[in-house]
Amino acid sequence: MAAAKKSPKDFLGGINPNAAIVAGWVVAVVAVLALYYFVFYEPLNEERSNEETRKTTLQQEFRTAEGNLRRYNTDVAELARARQRAQQLQTVLPNDPDIPGFMRGVNALSEASGLQLALIQPTEERVEQYYARIPVQLEVRGTYLALARFFHSVSQLPRVINMENIKLSDPREDPVSHEMRLKATVLATTFRGVTRAPGAPGARPAGAAPGGAR
Repeated sequence: MAAAKKSPKDFLGGINPNAAIVAGWVVAVVAVLALYYFVFYEPLNEERSNEETRKTTLQQEFRTAEGNLRRYNTDVAELARARQRAQQLQTVLPNDPDIPGFMRGVNALSEASGLQLALIQPTEERVEQYYARIPVQLEVRGTYLALARFFHSVSQLPRVINMENIKLSDPREDPVSHEMRLKATVLATTFRGVTRAPGAPGARPAGAAPGGAR
């Protein structure tokens, strides 16, 4: 008796051939997807994560750099203001008293105000905690108006000058102008900075200046 011819279904153990084909395609697609995932997607995803981490780090560094730049600009501006204040302080309270220059300035102001300067004589300076007083004895002659102009001109100087112990005497009428002229003695006190080693007793703090009316 001839053997019965076997169909493909018999070789597949009774599995439908179409189902086997579909299963094969599914396995193939899954294999391809798995290959794509492990070979392409996973490395790219890891690289993307690394790039995002680097981006976050760079953003933080950028913000830090911005903050440092703002602080630097603030420090530079503060340094410029401190230098300006130091220059102003040097004008108001110089370390070098420059008495000859001071005397020339007072003489020029007195002449410009219409006064006759009879005496200008520095006396012994008195050193105090933060500064030194340098008294200069003045004797001038002129009208009340000329004296007022002189005192006003001195008050406009950047350097601190106190006009003290003002005494008026010997009034006389000018025979030509008939104006009353008188003698005035004044103690003009200027100052200089006292420089001491930092931390030493009596060291002058930054920005310290003598008080008193100018």
